[in-house]
Amino acid sequence: MSRKTARVAAVQMVFEALFGGDGGNETLIDLIGLEPIEEDLAFARQLSGGVREHAQEIDGLISDHLKGWTLDRISRVSHAVMRVAVYELLYEKDVPAGAVIKEAVSIAQRFDEEGEGRFVNGVLSGILKDTKPEAAE
Repeated sequence: MSRKTARVAAVQMVFEALFGGDGGNETLIDLIGLEPIEEDLAFARQLSGGVREHAQEIDGLISDHLKGWTLDRISRVSHAVMRVAVYELLYEKDVPAGAVIKEAVSIAQRFDEEGEGRFVNGVLSGILKDTKPEAAE
């Protein structure tokens, strides 16, 4: 498993939680399937747990950057993708902001409707610009 796979697993766990599931360890093991690397499992758990812990703050930032939209109107896939990405932008200091956004766009394009990647990119770029202006340049 790679960090990219761990991010996808974390997004799926957060997505499950948006529907009232627990998005817990059993889900993670089911998502990964093969013999996972413990470091990557830990990263997926860290991302999904961090989102759970900071969901209110993260959703506030996302809401503030939705132009003409509200959280309840965006797709839950995009919501889950952005939650994980915003958590990484705010709390994961070892990952470059550009890589976080690129991965989020890639995951949105993979799992959501056409055009959602651009939407996710726009929202995340706005959040990055407002929270870490030095990284947005």
